[in-house]
Amino acid sequence: MKQAQQIILAGNAITADILYAYLRNDARYEVLGLTVDDDFLSQGGVDGLTAVGLSHVSEVFSPQRCRVIMAAGYNDLNRVRESLFTRLKGMGYEIETYVHPDARVYTTTPLGEGSIVLPAAVIEPHACVGANTMVWCNVTLAHHSSVAENCWIAAGTVISGQAKVLRNSFVGVNATVVNDVTVGEYNIVGANALISRCTKSHAVNLARSAEPFRYSSEDYVKYFGI
Repeated sequence: MKQAQQIILAGNAITADILYAYLRNDARYEVLGLTVDDDFLSQGGVDGLTAVGLSHVSEVFSPQRCRVIMAAGYNDLNRVRESLFTRLKGMGYEIETYVHPDARVYTTTPLGEGSIVLPAAVIEPHACVGANTMVWCNVTLAHHSSVAENCWIAAGTVISGQAKVLRNSFVGVNATVVNDVTVGEYNIVGANALISRCTKSHAVNLARSAEPFRYSSEDYVKYFGI
């Protein structure tokens, strides 16, 4: 039986907690601890894991035996993830590309270094995923689509055929980018947004929030049914 790969998680907040829940049930990996910038050591944690500041991590978890899985969130349009990724690579760590066993990856294009693909995500033939990009649960990256480096694609998103999401963009829950459309770099796409035309860099594209209906739920059921 192949020996489990020893892992440290780069992050100590909710994303790390979620990834640890998956990884501790994945026989391919053994998670040894966490690392974050020293200033953030006291601002989070994951039960059962030791957190070590970035300034000392290589002394505790050797780059020769441990790999890193990126477990930081999407703060500052993923710049925090990007900075951690770059610095850890500079320290000699290999950044693990993690695909959950319940994800479905059909592309033959190698996934970007340090990317993460979570359960029920589908990556169709000829799709591309950049380095250090998060593909959350139930995402569909359709044929010939591409998501560049340092992006965050939230749960339920559909990136349609030949569509592109450029670097350091955040795409919210259940958003849809239609065929052959490009989302510019450093974009924010809100939950449930429909992107049907190309966007400029640094743009914000939000779906209109649901508005309260003038009937109560009981009156709505009485007059309209459900």
